[in-house]
Amino acid sequence: YVIVQKYLHDLKAWNGLPIEEQEGIVGRKKLTDVELDDAVKPTSAHNALTTIIENGEQLEIVRDNMPFGDVGKGEFGTYFIGYARSPRRIEQMLENMFIGRPPGNYDRLLDFSRAVTGNLFFVPSATFLEKVATGEAMSTAGLGPSG
Repeated sequence: YVIVQKYLHDLKAWNGLPIEEQEGIVGRKKLTDVELDDAVKPTSAHNALTTIIENGEQLEIVRDNMPFGDVGKGEFGTYFIGYARSPRRIEQMLENMFIGRPPGNYDRLLDFSRAVTGNLFFVPSATFLEKVATGEAMSTAGLGPSG
């Protein structure tokens, strides 16, 4: 699965915050990008809420961000793309960010960034597509003539 989102940032408001407050919101040191220690990191920090632990194991996604800007429009933001084996991981991250974990303990980064687009795509593997082409995917799922 692939999620693609476009966020617009209120850079004037963000830059008006002291660096220490920015670091607490993101969960990392601004100049070194070193993650804050869990003992001092707020539970509402972006990286705290986007970390998913299930059965004692951290569930990872592949992710990347690309900053962009259009000075003429006064728009500045981030394009986000994430890849995961299951949409549930991505959905859980978004739920934690927007609703909170627990509810109300939302991602304070959203006080300065707003999602303006978002799409989730199913991107089948080549192996899956080969199985569909041969009918093997249907029979292993119990949907084919033998199941």
